[in-house]
Amino acid sequence: MHRLLYRSLQHALLLGSLMTTCAAPADAALIINEIDYDQPGSDRAEFVELFNTGTALNLTGYTLDLINGSTGVAYRHFPLGTNGLSAGGYFVLCGEPNSVPNCNLDVSPNRNLIQNGAPDAVALLLAGVVVDAVSYEGSVPAPYVEGSGSGLADSSGIAYLGLSRWPNGADSGNNQLDFSPHCITPGSANSAGTGACAAPAAHAADASVPEPGTLVLLVTGVATAFIRIRRSPRQRRK
Repeated sequence: MHRLLYRSLQHALLLGSLMTTCAAPADAALIINEIDYDQPGSDRAEFVELFNTGTALNLTGYTLDLINGSTGVAYRHFPLGTNGLSAGGYFVLCGEPNSVPNCNLDVSPNRNLIQNGAPDAVALLLAGVVVDAVSYEGSVPAPYVEGSGSGLADSSGIAYLGLSRWPNGADSGNNQLDFSPHCITPGSANSAGTGACAAPAAHAADASVPEPGTLVLLVTGVATAFIRIRRSPRQRRK
């Protein structure tokens, strides 16, 4: 019995080591993958989708800033929390989850969350440093543009159309080349469709990396059980 618990403890500690190693790699490649800032009528279905092109990571320290192109200053600032995101996983920030399926982070306001450009930008930051940026309807000054955002615009007249990287996750370092109008797919791989778009579907949430707190509880629980049994008196043999 003791040997079995000892092995369980070893396995738990090994699992903890592996999870800690893959939870927040320094070279994780999190990018802005899709934006829908303009819809027919009232803008109540705006969102920004992030895509993890690298290994599993933790969102601690990441923020999403919405940049006013006239001033080059963030008009909204959203920390992304402390959840884990699996390799190939998607993370969706929205203002109205009833209108945006697969929304992971509900923020305010519900309506007119993202400015309509001419130009404006969305920036992803890690520890205050810009790691990805998309400028649209023109080019916002650096560091809030990659290449050029000229000619890159969402449509206010076509339902379920937004700006997407195509092919999914494409990142040449030029917003004008990487993004184009496509049917929106929040929380899923981007679509090649460019017209007659259907409403996006909800699906099961992407697998996430367990948080360090959960891991500590797991290891602590196994260790405590092992210690208690080690201290218990041996049963007399009959």
